[in-house]
Amino acid sequence: MNEPQINVDHFYHRPIYHVVGLLTENSEIPAISKDLESAGVDVTEVEILCDERGARILDAHGRYHGLRARIVRAFQRLGYDETTLEIYDEALRKGDLLLQVPAQPAQRRRVVELLQHHHVHDLGYFGAGTFEQFPIFNAE
Repeated sequence: MNEPQINVDHFYHRPIYHVVGLLTENSEIPAISKDLESAGVDVTEVEILCDERGARILDAHGRYHGLRARIVRAFQRLGYDETTLEIYDEALRKGDLLLQVPAQPAQRRRVVELLQHHHVHDLGYFGAGTFEQFPIFNAE
């Protein structure tokens, strides 16, 4: 089975055409990978950020990726992206994993549902110029 990329240093302004969410339990990764692959997702394109290194890669303030990153993050902090960046940064620092799963717009809801079944939370979809949040899945 193919595996996701872990802590690959890509600075994203916004991960366009990706479902993004947080996972507390990393033991779910093999099952998530298997289900994503079954759903037609190229698992080698899935990126996972974790721990302090992952927080530096996310770079919520643009400190680690040069002047352009500082400018991008400064503008993002003026809008709704600030909240999203803060949630993901804080979660990484406390030990959660940040998953970024490629998904075209028509595929996003299926990917979200799959991730919700594996307890991925704070899910959102970055489209072209949009951000869509998904409600908390209630498995009861």
